[in-house]
Amino acid sequence: MRANTRSGVLTAAFGAAAVLAAMGWATPAAAVPAGLETVVGTAAGSSLDKSALAPCPTGKVVTGGGGFLTAGSGAQGRVGLDRLEPLANGSGFFTTMREVGPTDFTGEWGLQAIGQCVTPPAGYQVVATTGAAGTAFVTASCGTKKVIGMGGRINSGQGDVVLDQVVPSFDLTSVTVRAVAVQGTAPTGWSATSFAVCATAPAGLERIVVTGTSASDPASTHLKTCPAGKALYSIGADINAGNGQVLLSALNITAGTTLRVRADEDADGFAGTWSLSGYGVCGS
Repeated sequence: MRANTRSGVLTAAFGAAAVLAAMGWATPAAAVPAGLETVVGTAAGSSLDKSALAPCPTGKVVTGGGGFLTAGSGAQGRVGLDRLEPLANGSGFFTTMREVGPTDFTGEWGLQAIGQCVTPPAGYQVVATTGAAGTAFVTASCGTKKVIGMGGRINSGQGDVVLDQVVPSFDLTSVTVRAVAVQGTAPTGWSATSFAVCATAPAGLERIVVTGTSASDPASTHLKTCPAGKALYSIGADINAGNGQVLLSALNITAGTTLRVRADEDADGFAGTWSLSGYGVCGS
């Protein structure tokens, strides 16, 4: 088990559109749904576990977001997401990525957080549900409202437990997360939290899904765009049959309308077959 004394470095910054476009990742969102704006935060440098906050502007609330290993870092398969959290007061989206496996990664890598912020919709609420210690699947429900956003968090996993599912239900009434122990670990005392961002059903609300073919590939990346006239409130992902040897390395939004998800097999590879699915909640 990895030592639990390491800490992340938290920094937050708004990125300029030109810089983000050059990276091939985040770009400003179109203003649909009402007031929709994409914001970013960065944690860069050092080989420590990292956290980053993408803060919403005053007068707007977060609906969803993601995070990704910055391009060209070379840490694919050595780091995984364990926190994708829409903050309870709606002020932003908080992301954590940790080094995983029996040995630390000695190279440099960076984390980019991304958030979707909107004018507060009717009935806005962030619901958080934490499972009992060691419970892999945890669901947060919106009750009579609808899911517009999602997230998940591993508590006290210290890089031995990561997220491999953050998925909205087909009827957009709940969000389910799955926690998985990484290969070669036997963690205890950890738990998982599921987050559902809820609202009175806004116009044009729908779930979109993209799923790759099951295979044994070192990495898998998928994209999916909202229907014309709609944009993304939030995104999620699901690693199918990864068995703790496949790590989420990217949940990202481009142009406010397209989700992009990526997962990588861990450092020593995975002989089994697996697939990756991406999920989005779109609205107008």
